[in-house]
Amino acid sequence: MRNRTKELSKQIQELEFVEDRLKLLHDTYSDCKAVILAPGPSLNDYENLREDLESRDDLVVLSIKQAYDKVGSITDFHIVNTYNFDKYNGYDYESLDSIIFYGLSESYAQDQLEKIQIKPSPCDIYVLVKNPPYISYEESIHKSGNFDLFNLLKNENRTQWGTSILYEQAIPMALLLGCKDITTIGWDLTTGVHSYKDDEVGFTPNKEEIEKTNDSIVTTKELHEWFEKEGIDFKIISDENKAYDKIKRIKSINDIKV
Repeated sequence: MRNRTKELSKQIQELEFVEDRLKLLHDTYSDCKAVILAPGPSLNDYENLREDLESRDDLVVLSIKQAYDKVGSITDFHIVNTYNFDKYNGYDYESLDSIIFYGLSESYAQDQLEKIQIKPSPCDIYVLVKNPPYISYEESIHKSGNFDLFNLLKNENRTQWGTSILYEQAIPMALLLGCKDITTIGWDLTTGVHSYKDDEVGFTPNKEEIEKTNDSIVTTKELHEWFEKEGIDFKIISDENKAYDKIKRIKSINDIKV
């Protein structure tokens, strides 16, 4: 998919408005299966990840934040926000052929926009993420279980608080691209650490983060039912994820049917 992504990246630069850049991407990978790399600790458990992704030309790869470091330019779309973000060094991109997609919290949009301009960090598309005080916690995607909100990006240049970036940006982008087969790797929905980087430094989640994770786990039954209703094959590669047990688990990319 890298050649297709490289060409789309060039076309995006010729468009002035975010709305037009999003429209350009509509259904551009409808013949592909999406693989979303999340930066959970189990991402380290997958050996030969880059090689396995490179061997498949039917996959479009969306890397969330630090997960980019694991596969580099194999990434088609880099999904990022400004939280836990080094504004002076940014990400160490192997190339700028990946399409870089930022979400900016609506309540802090101006500050976050200035933050990504300091380096400046590459940014191909950015959208607002509707968050408190404009909505309540109960209206967040993971708490409400209103997964129709994944489709906001198809019609607007915004998304809704997830609270996870997987819900806010990664899944909405995969759907915008027209993918009907989505697999997550390193999405570790547990009450432990959330990132392999956190795992390395011995980070311990606080009470609020644990409660949000528990709320996310509860609504994964609705998540599964929503994907089934939409005709989307949704799978997880993670031995840690405590999501609804009817969600399909697989062991490797090789288990994704060609």
